[in-house]
Amino acid sequence: MPAGEAVLKLLVMSHAADRTGAPRSALLLAQEWVRLGLDVRILLRRDGVLRPEFEAVAPTDIYRSNPAFGLRDAGAMMRESDAVMALKCLRNPDRPYCRSVAERRHADVLADHYRGWGADAIYANTSHCADMIEQIGLNLPVLTHVREMAPSLLALDPRRRQHLVAGDGPVLAVSERGRVDLVEIGVAAARIAVEPPAAAVPDRAGLDAQRADVERELGLRPGDRLIASAGTVGSRKGADLFIDAVLQVLQPAPRPERIMAVWLGDGAWLEACRARVAEAGLAERILFPGAVADVTPVLRRAELLLCCSREDPYPRVLIEAALSGAPSIAFAGTGGAEEFIAEFDAGWLVPAFDTGAMAAQVRAALAARQGPDEALAGRVAGERSVQKSAARLLGHLNDLAGGTHGATTHS
Repeated sequence: MPAGEAVLKLLVMSHAADRTGAPRSALLLAQEWVRLGLDVRILLRRDGVLRPEFEAVAPTDIYRSNPAFGLRDAGAMMRESDAVMALKCLRNPDRPYCRSVAERRHADVLADHYRGWGADAIYANTSHCADMIEQIGLNLPVLTHVREMAPSLLALDPRRRQHLVAGDGPVLAVSERGRVDLVEIGVAAARIAVEPPAAAVPDRAGLDAQRADVERELGLRPGDRLIASAGTVGSRKGADLFIDAVLQVLQPAPRPERIMAVWLGDGAWLEACRARVAEAGLAERILFPGAVADVTPVLRRAELLLCCSREDPYPRVLIEAALSGAPSIAFAGTGGAEEFIAEFDAGWLVPAFDTGAMAAQVRAALAARQGPDEALAGRVAGERSVQKSAARLLGHLNDLAGGTHGATTHS
């Protein structure tokens, strides 16, 4: 390390520890920053299945391990600040800013710990970290990576939204569409830069070696054509639109090969989606296996990804699919998918929510090509790898922390 350079001490905040896109992005970025030599600590707003993986990267704390808010806590809040908010917290202790007396003490302990460590800056993985940032009270420069579009931003707790709008530090949008939405809610345009999500570049040869395992787990035959999607099974990601489109793909006269479809993920609509395809007699053709630890082996086996989101600032799964060699079909005008497909020639756009047009494009794409698109994987790896994104973000963080920080071996 050059003389005079200090190691950047970075507190990485994640609003959750589940397998959705934002926590997985935070995990991968933290891994890369540690590899680059930064001194990293991690604060998770709540516990989740990814906690052991975060803990394997860097020391990890949980901000709210068991949200609770009783009459004593409500009394304290009424005396100190907001009687109306106290009543809301009694009804829903998991709301932002609803901290019990014990949770306040826990936050004070965490704040003392991070001050003693000497943190230089905070990276917040979404706008949903605002309550943690305020209540920990470290008075550090913050880089917030906003992964929400206008509907989600407008639905934020007003204090979270005000924290985002009223700050003077930099804010990152994940797409140009996200940047426009931030300006519309009042964030100064000069504060906003665009940094899309990133994903790990997979070992495609290693994924090919898992092909037989994937086929066995999903009940595929070697010659089956596979269409995939992934995400939380619900309205926003368009699980119902996925089924609508796939049903139309399967309706024409039988093809020489069998077409299969799979949605990877969990969510409120999972059982309803399973019931719908079972009612159609297609439970063995349209699969909803639930959440999986790693989507990339299935995406490598797939020939197409369907992105059916109603609104999504930049679906990370498009990057993962492209890095695995699968192009995407997405609805136009719904967010960052349009930008990704245009930038990397990574698939096709169809009119918003027109599942008939999506089905027609699926049939055309399957007729025109077969197997992974290795050229697409190479194009996307050049710009959307975690390594490239982490390096760009480190530039922002160094600017925030007031100088160039070097790297040393992290232990």
